[in-house]
Amino acid sequence: MKKVILILSLILTTFVTNAQTPDTLQLSPKELFGESDDWNDVGILQSYVNFSKDVLSSSNLSVGIIGKQVSTTLNLGYNKSSMNGQWGHTFAASINPIWNYYGVGYGLSKNTEKRTTTLQSFYSTDFNFQKDITLSFIDVFRTKKFGTFGYSVIASKSFWGSYEGEWEGKYTIDENGDFKDLIYPTIPASNELSYRGMVMYTYTLKTKRVNISPQIFAMSDVYKVFKDGTTSDLAYFDDFNLDLYYGTSIDWKVTKRFILNTNIRYNTTWDKLSESVGYKKSNPILFMIGTNFQF
Repeated sequence: MKKVILILSLILTTFVTNAQTPDTLQLSPKELFGESDDWNDVGILQSYVNFSKDVLSSSNLSVGIIGKQVSTTLNLGYNKSSMNGQWGHTFAASINPIWNYYGVGYGLSKNTEKRTTTLQSFYSTDFNFQKDITLSFIDVFRTKKFGTFGYSVIASKSFWGSYEGEWEGKYTIDENGDFKDLIYPTIPASNELSYRGMVMYTYTLKTKRVNISPQIFAMSDVYKVFKDGTTSDLAYFDDFNLDLYYGTSIDWKVTKRFILNTNIRYNTTWDKLSESVGYKKSNPILFMIGTNFQF
């Protein structure tokens, strides 16, 4: 009887030794949804900021409220025209220290009495995670009775570095089987090429001291190409989406040569495709101040 007990004891000891508890475990889809609902706000749209559209603006100084944060941008520009005024060169730089985002650009314009056509390039980056390259063709028409109309065709490419993704249910345990740490996936570096169109309209009410110009801009992405080197690479025509910017620009005629510009602009976004995958664009309120001094 002692021999049988001894043999049985050896068998149990060998089985327990060989059946080691794994270091990494994976929750089932049902368990993951329950945990993510508490930890990752599943079902709640995550807000994001579109740097190329909202952070860098065209005024000398802009203060924007984006989500719950304040964004301040300083824009510097230099314009040089040909002797007959038909051609213009624009050099621009944008600095946003709060978002740590910076940009430089160049534009070539052809001017007539009623029309200005511009080809513009702009490069912006945070020197860390994201950078954008934008090429724009802008056509603006001026009328005496009906205001100013314009349209723009834009190609913009964004590059993002790798980052830590949302938790997918994997975690590690120690030798005792107790929870040790969560395992987060690494999202690879990616880029996205977007083709978009924009139309704009503004009408100026002129007085002796101020010029008041209500403005509206409508922008929509048409076609996108996304690449990250995985099976997620795709090219597609975008579903209906619209970024609507609207506000008022006021030129204060301080002196005959000095004009102070103030501008307030709001933004509304419709983008069901982004919302369907859990993301919603933060809509900014922009307050802008600019100057124009004629030498």
